[in-house]
Order: sequence, then structure tokens, then C-alpha cells
Amino acid sequence: MRRIALASIVVLVACPAPKKQGPAPLADPVSANERDQRADLIAELQDDILKSYERDEPPESENGMLPPEIGPARIGVGPGDVLIAGELDRAPSRWPLDVDSGTPAEPRSKRLEIHLSKDQSAAWVFDEISWRIKMCSRTAVIPLRLTALYARDGDRWVPVFEHVSFGRTPTPTRSGQKLPREMASAVASRDLADDLSRVLSPVLRRAIDKAPQIAAQGPEGTLLGVDVAAEWHGPEVVAAKLLPGTEPMKLEDRRVGVVGRTFGKASIAYWIGNVTAGLPARPGVAAGKGHFRATFVFERRKDKAGENTWVIVQGHLSHAIEDGDLATAVFGTALISPKPLMITCDDGSQPVGPAKAPGPK
Repeated sequence: MRRIALASIVVLVACPAPKKQGPAPLADPVSANERDQRADLIAELQDDILKSYERDEPPESENGMLPPEIGPARIGVGPGDVLIAGELDRAPSRWPLDVDSGTPAEPRSKRLEIHLSKDQSAAWVFDEISWRIKMCSRTAVIPLRLTALYARDGDRWVPVFEHVSFGRTPTPTRSGQKLPREMASAVASRDLADDLSRVLSPVLRRAIDKAPQIAAQGPEGTLLGVDVAAEWHGPEVVAAKLLPGTEPMKLEDRRVGVVGRTFGKASIAYWIGNVTAGLPARPGVAAGKGHFRATFVFERRKDKAGENTWVIVQGHLSHAIEDGDLATAVFGTALISPKPLMITCDDGSQPVGPAKAPGPK
């Protein structure tokens, strides 16, 4: 009997213990094919954007994915750098300062981010750009910020709007100072405009933290204010204050539209316009009213109750700056003329452009 008992013990010890069942792996809501497709779309748009920096050609003014009464737009650094719809056909360079064609200059992308909408109908873009101008054996570097919205039209990407700015301290508008160019107000739908205005309300009241659900807080969310340090991404957007002070901002001109051929099914909306705001006093500068440009991108999403609601996924507020002020900030006392751009070299000489081809005799 002892032998039988010992044999039983050996058998029990030799039997492997049953494997513990761990938690079931989480189901991936996005299939491998869809991930690959999204990656391909983003890579294609990235290539288009970087090539557009180099070519710096006028963007397309025809866009079947937008309401024709709204159309595409481009906002640049200067007060008059606002082009709408058909005006884009004759768009000048998107980069600031009147640089001679013979002067070496190039834009360098420093932080290109592309976020694709859930239905893949659109993508919004953020980038930090180093605009480099070589003169007098030196390179002047002008930091710029760019945001943009693109629509997917068949098998290609088409621009909806682009917003380039130079970050600086917001100041009240001086007497005689150029104001941002006015935009003819147009909305694709009054109901849409009212819905987006309600979402923008906490932003205009400088109180996003009081209504955090209005802004995306994932990696796709970005808000840019006027000052160079006014930049928030992801969860940070809840603390965003696009302008200093407490007085609510006021919407002026506005162009409001959606991306898509069917208005009721559109999941992406956009708002382009001018904003005025009271600014508090600071050392050496009295309090006063400032004038700014703004662009916002919204995505329609389900809230906790399962209702469709608009959420801000990108916002950009900027303070236009004239070429003379920008050139002075960059080149200081070496500046001779902002238009065309001319500076004094270290040896007191002026930069010499390429020799002109001889004319007919």
C-alpha cells in the first residue's frame, strides 16, 4: 500500500499545474488595413505639404468639397495677407518680407503634425517653420507657425485654408496702424454658425477650463494663441488662454463652412474670421483694443449621451505684423529697407544680387 501511495504522490507532483488565464487582449477597433490606409493618406499629404513649401505656388481656388459661397482661404503674416476663393489664383508668396529672387531663402519644417479625421474626409495640420534668409554671409532665421485644413477630394488632397503667423506679444492697435483686412462674412448655414459660436463661446470668454468638453484633449488637439509662448497640445488645451486679460473676445467678420459634398453628413467644419479683444495694460503699454485673425477646425463627435456635437480640434489666433516691423525685429539697425529687403553688411557694404542679363542692343 505504501508503494501505491508513493506512486500516487509522484504522479501528482509530475502533473503540470493548469495555466492561469490572463485578461483577454483588447480588441483593436481599427483593422490593420484601415491603419495602413490612414498611414498612406497621411504620408501622401505630408509629401504634398513639403513640396508646396518649396514651390510656394498659388493654391487651387476651385474646391468641390466646400460650399461655393465660402470657398478656400489663405491668411499670411501681414495685415493685408488675406485671400479668399478666386483671389488665390494670384496669390503671392506665403512667406513674409519682400525677398529678391536672387537672395537664397528656404523654409524648413521643424514639427509637421498631420491629424486625419475619423471618416478620412479631411486632415488638419500644424507645423513650426524656420524661414531662413541668407544675406551678407549670414543667415537670418524667422520662426513661423502654420496651421491648415485639407479636404480629401477623390484621390487627392485639396487645401481648405492655411494660416501662417509670426508669434509676438499682443498689443493694442495704434492710431494709424493697419488693421487686418476685412473678410466678407458668409455662412453655409445659420444653424451651423450658431452651433459653432456656442462651442467657441468658452474660448472667446477665455474660459475653456469651465467647459473642457468643447476641445479635443488627445494628441490631435492644438490651440495657438498670439504670443510665441501661447501654444497648447493635447490635455494642455484645457488651460489655454489665447489672449491675456478677462474681457471676452468679440467675433467680427466670419466665414463658416463644412468639408463634404453633402452638407448634412459632413463631419468637419471650419471657421475663419477676425476678432477684437480688450487687452490689459502692461509695463510701457497702455490697455486698449487689439485686432486679430482666427481660424478654427471642428469635428463632429458623439458626446457621453450619444448625441452628435462639434468639438474644436484646432484653433489659431494671430496678430498681423507689417513687413517693416518684422524686418526691424529680425535685422535691427542693419536694416536699410524692408521693401525690397536690404541690409548693411558687417563691412558696411550692401548685399549684391545676381547680375542682370544684358538687354538687347
